[in-house]
Amino acid sequence: MNGNFSLKSESGFSLVELIAVIVILGLISSVGVSFVIKTTQSYQDTQARAKMAMRARQAMERMTRQLRAALPYSVRVTNAGQCIEFMPIASGGFYLNPVSDSQNTAPAQSSIVVAPHQIDFGTADYMTIGAMSSTEIYGGSGLSIASVVSRNSTIVNLSGAKIWLRNSVNKRFYLLNSPQAFCVDAGQLKYFENQSLSAASINTTNGFSLLSSDVTATTPFRLTMASDNRNTEIVLSLTFSETGQSLDFIQQVMIRNVP
Repeated sequence: MNGNFSLKSESGFSLVELIAVIVILGLISSVGVSFVIKTTQSYQDTQARAKMAMRARQAMERMTRQLRAALPYSVRVTNAGQCIEFMPIASGGFYLNPVSDSQNTAPAQSSIVVAPHQIDFGTADYMTIGAMSSTEIYGGSGLSIASVVSRNSTIVNLSGAKIWLRNSVNKRFYLLNSPQAFCVDAGQLKYFENQSLSAASINTTNGFSLLSSDVTATTPFRLTMASDNRNTEIVLSLTFSETGQSLDFIQQVMIRNVP
């Protein structure tokens, strides 16, 4: 008795095919991982850049705001161009009678009668009349500045009898805070308070407030001084860095001159 048998062929993957599939999957995975890494890195770079820009804008805005409130003739660049020093205006107004100066024979005065005024910002540490340059304020000369010991709305009392260099053309006086400064030092943007009038430069090892790290500049502060008919112009030029990226910021600050 004869039996009929049918043989069915069994299909499968050969070793070569398996290796090819593994290689293809590896390539796809490599491309996918590379895409994910690049996307993540791009996101991190964007975040770092946004953070750096925000940090820079905050620092530039603070410097701009404080410099605009300064007495124009109190602004000077020191420390080989790496610092800008200034004295914020606390108040101002008009004095009623001409003060003793180098051109008249009026006796020296320790009390100045002024029109009613109030303190708008900070404290009245100094009084200035008729200042025309920073050399009349700093360096210990005291030609156009005097220390204030007390005041009310109509009288300013000085630390001693004062003979001024000149009267103000419009009989204006200003009450000033102690000197302040911004400096680029050791890769940091620093803010200094309560500086000395007699010091020729800023001691950057003293106490300071850190405005930003990773800051560099070749010429961070450029200054064009005021005249009788021109405002003081300051150009801030700083480079802020973060994770290998950098942004250059340039800001112009105008300080209105009212002699």
